[in-house]
Amino acid sequence: MNLSKLNLIFQREYITRIRTKTFIFTTLLAPFFMLAVLIVPVLLIVFTSDRERTFEVIDNTGVIYERLAKMKPDGYRLAAGSTPSSLRARVIDGSIDGFIFINEGVLGDGAAPDFFHDGSAGFSVTTAIRNDLNNAVRDEKLERAQAGPEIKAIMEQQVNLNSRTLSSTGDEEQDSGILFGIGYFMAFTIYIALFTYGNLVMRGVIEEKTSRVVEVMASCVKPFELLMGKVLGIGAVGLTQFTIWIVAGAALLALATPIVSLFGGMALPELGTETAEADIPFAIPSIGIMSWIGFVAFFLFGYLIYSSIFAAIGSAVDSETDTQQLMIPVIFIIMIPILILGKVASDPTSGFAVVTSMIPFFAPVLMPVRLAIIELPGWQLFGSLFLMILTFILIIWLSSRIYRVGILMYGKKAGIREMVHWIRYR
Repeated sequence: MNLSKLNLIFQREYITRIRTKTFIFTTLLAPFFMLAVLIVPVLLIVFTSDRERTFEVIDNTGVIYERLAKMKPDGYRLAAGSTPSSLRARVIDGSIDGFIFINEGVLGDGAAPDFFHDGSAGFSVTTAIRNDLNNAVRDEKLERAQAGPEIKAIMEQQVNLNSRTLSSTGDEEQDSGILFGIGYFMAFTIYIALFTYGNLVMRGVIEEKTSRVVEVMASCVKPFELLMGKVLGIGAVGLTQFTIWIVAGAALLALATPIVSLFGGMALPELGTETAEADIPFAIPSIGIMSWIGFVAFFLFGYLIYSSIFAAIGSAVDSETDTQQLMIPVIFIIMIPILILGKVASDPTSGFAVVTSMIPFFAPVLMPVRLAIIELPGWQLFGSLFLMILTFILIIWLSSRIYRVGILMYGKKAGIREMVHWIRYR
C-alpha cells in the first residue's frame, strides 16, 4: 500500500468536504440547536400559560365538589339543576369546556368519575383533574375515618429516591437516571452518524462512478488505497464535526446555566397544581472522560465498518435508487441494537448486555450506553474495540475486492450473489 497516494486521496476527500457550505452550515448550527432544545422548553413554561378553563361538576356525593372548589375556586363550578344530557349539548356547542360527573360509588367501591370535554383538554389538564379528584376523595375518606392530622400528613407525604452509582473506588457518582439519558443520547447520536456519514461515502462512490472520474483515479492508485482514502477522509470530516460540536456545545451549555437560573425566582403559570415559586433545576450533567473517549472510539470504528459496507454497495450500483435492495440487510443489522437498546440500558451488567455489546456490528450503539451508565471492565471495553478493528480489516478487504470490480461496471445493478463472485475474482 502506497501511503503517499493514500494520503492524497485522504486530503482530497477531507478538504473538499469541509469547504462545502453544507458542512459549515450544519457544523455551526448544531450547537445552537442543542442549546435551543434545552432552553426553549424552560422559557415556554415561564412565559406561556394555558388559557383558564372552568369545568362544570355534577356531584352525586354532595361533598367532593366543595373540596374541589376549595382547591381551585376558578377551576370548578357546580352544575346546579343540570343533567348530563344538557351538559353534553353545551360541550358540543362550545358553551363550556367540559364537565365532570361524580357518582356516589367514588367514596365506596372506588368507581371512577367521568370527565367529558371537547378535545381541548390535553394531557396536563386531564392529569391535573385526576390529581385533584384523588386528593379530594382521599381527604373525604380520611375525615370520615376520623383520621388525625398526623395520619393526613403521612398520607400526603411523598418520598423521592436519589439514585447514585458507586465506582470501583467507592466514589459516589451522579444520578443513574441522568447517566441513562446520556447513554441514550450517545447511542442515538452514533446511530444517526453511522447512517449519515456512511451514506456520504456511498453517494461519493456513486457520483465518481457515474461521472467516470473513478476510471482516471483507478489508473493511478490501487482500488484498496482509493477506498481506504475515501473512508478515512470522510471519517475525519465526521470527527472534525463532532469535535467542534462537543467544544461549542460545552461552551454554550456553560452560558445557558446562568441564563436559565435568572428565571429561578419567577412564578410559573398554573399547570394543574397551585402556582408556586419556580425552582428550575438546571445543571450540566458531568460526563466522565472515559465516556467521551469511548464515544469517539466506538463512533470511529463503527463508522469504518459500516462505511466500508456502504462503499461496496455504492460501487455495485449506478444510482441511489438502485441501492434499496442491497441496503435492506445493512439496515436490518444496524436496527437490531436500537431495538434491544432499552433492554441493555435497563440492565447493563447482564449477560445479554455483555454478549450483544461485544458483537462488532452492535457495539458502536450499545457500548456507549453501558459505558455512560456503569464502569466497564477493561477486558470488555478493549476486547470490544479489538473485535471491531479485526472486523473492519476483514470488511475493508472484502469491500475493496467488490470495489475494484464494481467501480468499472456500468449499466447493470449487481446483486449479492454477483458481489460474492467479485470477491472471489482474481
